[in-house]
Amino acid sequence: MDILTLLSLAFATFVYAISPGPGLFAVLATSTRYGAVSALWLSIGHTIADMLYVSIAMFALTILAQTIEQGMVYVKFFGAAYLLYIGYQQYIAKGVSFETRSDKKSIIKLLIAGFAVGGTNPKSIIYYLSFLPVFIDLNNLTLTTEMEILGVVGLTVLFVLSLANVLGLKLRAYVENPNVIKRVNEITGVTMMLVGVFVALY
Repeated sequence: MDILTLLSLAFATFVYAISPGPGLFAVLATSTRYGAVSALWLSIGHTIADMLYVSIAMFALTILAQTIEQGMVYVKFFGAAYLLYIGYQQYIAKGVSFETRSDKKSIIKLLIAGFAVGGTNPKSIIYYLSFLPVFIDLNNLTLTTEMEILGVVGLTVLFVLSLANVLGLKLRAYVENPNVIKRVNEITGVTMMLVGVFVALY
């Protein structure tokens, strides 16, 4: 692929990813409550889900995509329930300081949560299936082209989610006060639960 096509693909992906949705809100809430590292792991999980959808779209597996879309009804509600659980646990947290731990267990949970947010949106596969043919010929893909597309989409999505991460850190700087920690827990917990509801209804 030439550089102009790659840049056009990156721009299209940026516009799609920057649109307000569960991914941005989840990263913002996690960044505010747990910090940049935790939000980064959540972002990586989300990005992996998007790259999976891009892989399916590149191979033009339309029948498989339709099957996934139908099966996503169940996967979507599982992911929504998981996000509601995370939000509730955060809402009832009684900590007096921001958490900064990033142990193995929390990393796995964050990756799963990020994948749930990105992977339970069946409209992603439809979106990628619709705009990728504008940039490439899905019937004449090479391994190099596939890797270039995955790289561009993955980096662009991760970049957009990183912007939400930075915004969360800015917000964190204003509220890093023991007197408002409980309120932050409640707000970010409710935000995560709303993300779960959004995933279920979207």
